Amino acid sequence: MAFEKFTQTGQRFKPKISIWEGGQIGFNQGAMKRYKLDNFQYAILFFDREENRIGIKFTNTEKEEGVIKFNHRKTGGVISGKAFLDFYDIDYTKTKKNLDVVFDEANDLYVINLE
Repeated sequence: MAFEKFTQTGQRFKPKISIWEGGQIGFNQGAMKRYKLDNFQYAILFFDREENRIGIKFTNTEKEEGVIKFNHRKTGGVISGKAFLDFYDIDYTKTKKNLDVVFDEANDLYVINLE
C-alpha cells in the first residue's frame, strides 16, 4: 500500500455548523467538503419542535417554496436564517459554535440538534 501525502494543512474537516448572533447559519469547510455542499445554490429550513432540531435540505431549484440563497465563501457557506430563527423562537443572541451536523437519509435532511 502506498502512502498518500497530506497537503490540506490548516483546514477543518469535521463538519460543523454555527448559528451567529446576526441570525446567519454558517457551515465550515468540513461540512462543505464532506457533504459536497458547493454543488448547491439554495437551502430550505425545517424545524422539529419535539426534538429541538433544525433540518436543512439543499437544492438547486430556485422556484421551490421556502428556498433561501446559500452563499458560498472561502471559509464555508452561509444561509440567512433570521426569519426562520425568529419564527421558531430559536435564540441567537449569542453565537452557537461548532454544532454537529449529520445527514438523515430517511428525510434527506442535514440535521442540527440544538440540545
